Parts: sequence; structure tokens; C-alpha cells
Amino acid sequence: MMKLLKIAISTMTFLARNLRIAKDIPAMSKGEFKDLEFCPCTRDLVPYIANLYKESHSGEELGVAKKTLLKLAGHKLCLVVRDKKTNQIVGYSLYYFNRRDIREATIHEGDISLHSDYRGKGIGTAQRLHVLRHFARCPSIKGLSSRIDLDNHSSLRSGQKVGYKIKECYFDQSRGKERAYLICDLAPYRECNTNEEQERTLPRRKDELN
Repeated sequence: MMKLLKIAISTMTFLARNLRIAKDIPAMSKGEFKDLEFCPCTRDLVPYIANLYKESHSGEELGVAKKTLLKLAGHKLCLVVRDKKTNQIVGYSLYYFNRRDIREATIHEGDISLHSDYRGKGIGTAQRLHVLRHFARCPSIKGLSSRIDLDNHSSLRSGQKVGYKIKECYFDQSRGKERAYLICDLAPYRECNTNEEQERTLPRRKDELN
């Protein structure tokens, strides 16, 4: 009984914290990268996100707190990747605020997932770049935080390519792995003149295509 009560309190606290801050965050803009469309997560897409989460987490179900957050504020906090040719949802990036993020004025990269058939093609990096441009529109958010397994070399390279820097390393007993805590400063993404290397890899927004 006490365990269920603690879970309920934790869920409500998480949702209250994130929904309060999300009120001041704009909706994500749409974008394109190769044959893919980037779009905000709407309620009808939540079941697809839940399925992708389950596939990439060894059958683990997406928790009630995150599923509820997606339904209520997914259009501001979650980017969805859709294959324009097949119309299939093939990836997503979910962001939210932990207690540490509140203290340090950051938002956490809670989960970034991409179907195995689409990996190694620069899509994950494009996802991150699109999200960085999105949160750079929020003056109160100074940067993005992330936790990555040290043996996940591709994810580390992708993160460091767009500006993530390792702040600390630690051993996660629950995962049995060495992990890194990283921060990406949003200041460069707020500058008007994006450098040429970034501009070539940035996904194009819908309003830039018209």
C-alpha cells in the first residue's frame, strides 16, 4: 500500500512540475530530413511512442507519468520521426524536467529512440539539432541534460557532435554500467548566424519550405 502511495505521489509531482513549466514552452515546429518528417507528438501518436519505447527497452512498458505527459504536453516536449514513404513512426525524442534540471535551468533528454533500420544515417543527430533549435526559443532554459552509457559510443558521438559535453561520470548500479552526465549549452543556438557546418545538417522547418 505504501509503495503504491509513493508511486502515486511521485507521478503527481513529476506531472505537476513538468506541466507547470511547459505552459511557457511553444509547440514544436515541423521539419524534414531526407525522406523523414519531424513533427510534434499529438495524442493520437502516443500509442506509437509507447510501442517504440517497449521495443527499445526489452519489453518494458512506458510508465503512466510519461504517457500522461505525452498526452498533455507532448506537442511541446516530444519530437516524433515519421517516414514519409511508409507513413510509419520510426523514432521520437522525449524531454522533461527533473529536479536537477530545475536547479540548473536545463531540460532533460529523457529518451531518444530510433528504429534500427534508420540508425547510422545521421538521423539521430538531426533529431537532436531540431530539438536544440526548439528549446533555444525558451529564454528560461539554458541547456539540455542527458545521461548516456559510456559504452554507447554512437550516442556519445552524436551528442558531442551537436555540443553535449561530459560533466561527470558515475556507475549506475541499477543498470550495472558506467554512465556520463552531459550538458549542451543552448547559447550557440540562440545566435542569429548559425555556422555553416550546423546549417548543412539542420532539418528544414516547414515554414522554410514554403
